[in-house]
Amino acid sequence: MRREDRRVVAVLGFLHGVVHANILSIPVFLLAWKTEFGADDVALGLLAAVGYGLYGIGAVPFGFLADRRAPARLLLLCATGIAISMVGVAASPSIPLLAVSLGSLGLFSGIYHPTGLSIISRVVAEQGRGMGWHGMGGSLGIAAGPAYVGAALAVGWGWRAIAGLLVIPGLVALVLLVVARLPAETSTPVLGPSPPQVVLLRRSFAFILLVYMFAGFAYQGGLTFLPRFVGAGFFALALALGAIGQVLSGRLADRRQPERILFALSAAAASLLVLLAFLPLGGAFITAALAFGFLLFSLEPLQNTLVTGEVPRSLRGLAFGFTFLSVFGIGSLGAALAGWLLARNANAILFLVLGGCLAASGAFSLGVRRRAAP
Repeated sequence: MRREDRRVVAVLGFLHGVVHANILSIPVFLLAWKTEFGADDVALGLLAAVGYGLYGIGAVPFGFLADRRAPARLLLLCATGIAISMVGVAASPSIPLLAVSLGSLGLFSGIYHPTGLSIISRVVAEQGRGMGWHGMGGSLGIAAGPAYVGAALAVGWGWRAIAGLLVIPGLVALVLLVVARLPAETSTPVLGPSPPQVVLLRRSFAFILLVYMFAGFAYQGGLTFLPRFVGAGFFALALALGAIGQVLSGRLADRRQPERILFALSAAAASLLVLLAFLPLGGAFITAALAFGFLLFSLEPLQNTLVTGEVPRSLRGLAFGFTFLSVFGIGSLGAALAGWLLARNANAILFLVLGGCLAASGAFSLGVRRRAAP
């Protein structure tokens, strides 16, 4: 990549990691909150769904603003809001106030994806590779956050102190954004016989939203309670393997017809979820879970290129806002469903349902290829 592109991807990749480090630490914190507040699995699933849900819902209005305002200011608000929200999480004395803090964390974190991804799609020449390296930054955060929380809990640290220290990465990201010179461009006007917003009403974009939504069910439902089955250490390792998957699939995303690759990888990840439904807890289960983590996160760069191939530059902030509403907002129902099924000891049914969702996501990606505009 060009030098200026590497700088953009590096800064955004760090903030991407900060966003995910906090959001994906929630499943590990659930283990401590269950003990602290005496919450059952249904309450824990709903608690996670609040954070995940506002993470997705906030992406739409902020995506709209990303197409019309200087993106650097939105990212500054994102980093500042994350740091303040983590202070609130650490100080929360009860489940209701913890839910408010997690909702705030999700809302401010929701600024990032439509803003950051729209910047990469507009200014980075090799978009697939840029998405891959940017995704690796997110995956490293995804792995580092839960690993830190799990290790600190294991050595006896209190969860409030652990959450308080997670304020620091947000502050570091804030400094980097102030020092770095991110592109000031917001969008590029699109001239044509019809308004560019019509693109978001096309059937192919509806299929893209379905790709994200069903993947979101599997993502939220599969990861929220995975530490219960494999432990915090292997959970962090599964997420770290996702960083490798991000880079590899980012290279594949620059090839022709990436939707076919997305379909194949989605089907493989769905097969692993079905396998988890029948494997007993142990070495084979952990191995399959690690492979699932690798494949699950390899889907993201390929999914993002569906958007950049369909949506004009002037609408990509809003388009990514809608996709992340699908994957995290609507997809957060997967976390609530997981808690409800686990409360009824329906572990196998949970993995089968999530596997079906991921298979559906991959199938809808083929619909995008058939219906996408030239």
